[in-house]
Amino acid sequence: MNFDKKMSLLNNIANYLLSSKESAKGNKQFLSWSELSNVLIIAYDNQLSNVVDFINACKKDNIKVHVAVIFDGKPEQTPKPNFEHTILDKKQFNFFGLPTDQAIQTLSLKPIDALINLGDAEQIKTMALSKLVTAKCKISHFHNPIFDISIDGDKTNNTSKFLEQVIVYLHMIKTNK
Repeated sequence: MNFDKKMSLLNNIANYLLSSKESAKGNKQFLSWSELSNVLIIAYDNQLSNVVDFINACKKDNIKVHVAVIFDGKPEQTPKPNFEHTILDKKQFNFFGLPTDQAIQTLSLKPIDALINLGDAEQIKTMALSKLVTAKCKISHFHNPIFDISIDGDKTNNTSKFLEQVIVYLHMIKTNK
């Protein structure tokens, strides 16, 4: 079996297993920027430099940001960003790329207002975390029923441009609170 077919089969099995898991319960709602106090970003280690401007924008408004960093490299190469983060390595995921219960609990210690998925629709680890971690509002750059807000950008947009758009959209949301 060639590599692409094997990866496709593993992805199909992982998606099936994920579909059988219960989605995290949360009060689904749109939140405006002013209502945020805790944000969780789910990112791969190669996206870390792109989240710094977003984190700094949040700090100005006293919004705490935690980054769940998915890292598949060697332990001695583990990134050490200078912002609040949790490294999720191979041990926090099963063979199919689904997170362990401990990984979910670690990310769910504080109530999360907004979860931002920086992964793609095909990346099972970010999808699984997005589905299984409880948050009031879930945001991504692609459409999927688990996300409350999908901000389409052209494929040339990088992660920092997407996060700038998240800020713009959250500032535009008006709630009745």
